[in-house]
Amino acid sequence: MKIWWIIFHRRQGGNSLLFKKKTDTNFLELLIEGAETSLEAARVFREAMTGDGPPAAYADRLRELEHKGDDITHRIYRGLAQVFITPLDREDIITLATSIDDVTDGIEATIARFDYLNISVTDQIMKEFADVLVKMCEHMVEAFKLLNRKNYQDLREHSVAINSLENEGDRLMREGIRAIFTNPKDPYHDFRLKEIYERLEETTDSCEDVADILSSVQLKYS
Repeated sequence: MKIWWIIFHRRQGGNSLLFKKKTDTNFLELLIEGAETSLEAARVFREAMTGDGPPAAYADRLRELEHKGDDITHRIYRGLAQVFITPLDREDIITLATSIDDVTDGIEATIARFDYLNISVTDQIMKEFADVLVKMCEHMVEAFKLLNRKNYQDLREHSVAINSLENEGDRLMREGIRAIFTNPKDPYHDFRLKEIYERLEETTDSCEDVADILSSVQLKYS
């Protein structure tokens, strides 16, 4: 829907036409696109954790997706600067866009650690984390599709599922770090594993942030 705004400003005793803006920005569709980008990144990450090659070989693909997510967020910001009427409160749109982008950023930041920490192998904890992230992002996509249809009531199912999966991420991190200190190896190797586990857990936290905001939106609009 095109929205036209004409703003008149009185300056030095006279009226002057300052600007007329239009926008075709569909904020809810862009939020879906952002969530789908996070899901694609999660699936690439899972491929990196389960594939035969080194995980760092997937860094370029994930970097491209991270840039795509940034672009979607910038498009949302630009659209908000052009309109006064939005489908949700501006603060909700901004917070949702930023939180979705944090998920994609977190996945890319994790694969980057395989590169600059020179980690060439994966383990069961990492593979399970990858599965958790894919499931969380799948729920995010479905939740934003419901939001686009103004089906606020069914959002809760996906928010609850994401929160439950975040608890699984907490468990995986604790198990991974417990294994490091129960059976210590080379200190440098152990440090690198701890870095990966903690970054993955932070990324599941970012998914939970999206779910918490969606729960707030549900209460506000349902």
